[in-house]
Amino acid sequence: MSHQRTLQTVATCEGIGLHTGQSVRLCLRPAPANSGVVFKRVDLPAAPTIEAKPANIVDVHHATTIGKGGVKVRTIEHLMAAFAGMGLDNVLVELHGEEVPVMDGSAAPFVEIIQKAGLRRQMVPRTYLKVKERLVVEAERRSIQIVPSERLQVIYTMRFDHPLLGEQSVAFDISRDTFIREIAGCRTFGFLKDVEELRRRNLALGGSFDNAVVIGDGGVVNGDLRFRDELVRHKVLDLLGDLYLLGKPVLGTVIAHSAGHLLHTRLVQEIQRHLDLQQVTPARKSVIERWARPLLQPERSLKVAPS
Repeated sequence: MSHQRTLQTVATCEGIGLHTGQSVRLCLRPAPANSGVVFKRVDLPAAPTIEAKPANIVDVHHATTIGKGGVKVRTIEHLMAAFAGMGLDNVLVELHGEEVPVMDGSAAPFVEIIQKAGLRRQMVPRTYLKVKERLVVEAERRSIQIVPSERLQVIYTMRFDHPLLGEQSVAFDISRDTFIREIAGCRTFGFLKDVEELRRRNLALGGSFDNAVVIGDGGVVNGDLRFRDELVRHKVLDLLGDLYLLGKPVLGTVIAHSAGHLLHTRLVQEIQRHLDLQQVTPARKSVIERWARPLLQPERSLKVAPS
């Protein structure tokens, strides 16, 4: 039987917010079983808390933001992806600011501090949300769906409006090892042509060559990619973080076409509405702890037929 896990010790890091550009300190603390992921704004009077759950999603433009009672926490998806990928069920996230630090633009720094802090098994069974029917969310030419399967799998296709990028597709059978090796280190990205407009809207104020893949007309302008298809892999990272707002790991196959936070979170809300939560059951140990390879090798591409 798989058990819930929390941190063994406290983990901390500091950085700047991708969109606010403000310095922030983050502290991860062990939490009781069944408490889930809770954010605490220790920079505010009375240190209000916000549970990471679908009902608290308040904004998904360029990042996932949760809020309650007028208090917000912005850009939580990379940290949530680290929790999902590492199998961390219960954690208190203390923030001295409004936005989770962007670090290097990936989930890898969060994985590192979690590994250093260590995980502690809690004597309470871990439960999983097993999708029982196909759910689809669409918007113009973008779509995302989830279909029943015995484990979490992701097939993700992105079409980029850039002559050197074109279409990128990946497919993964998600496990802790696969997440650490193939997904966690993939960075957020942006296009030079969009920077001025984003900053005019008070977005990407903390973005730099150190925390994002920056793409110009001639391609990437700030070094080499970590993977040939790093951009679409980062979309998988975002998806895993958004899915973890359900509070439990999901068992199902997700198929996404040029999706993003808006469709990710709409799918999360659809799952929340449709899933029979009275029938969540412990998963077999092999479902979570098997170490699987990606369904596709990095040098291969995948064509996904429209559903």
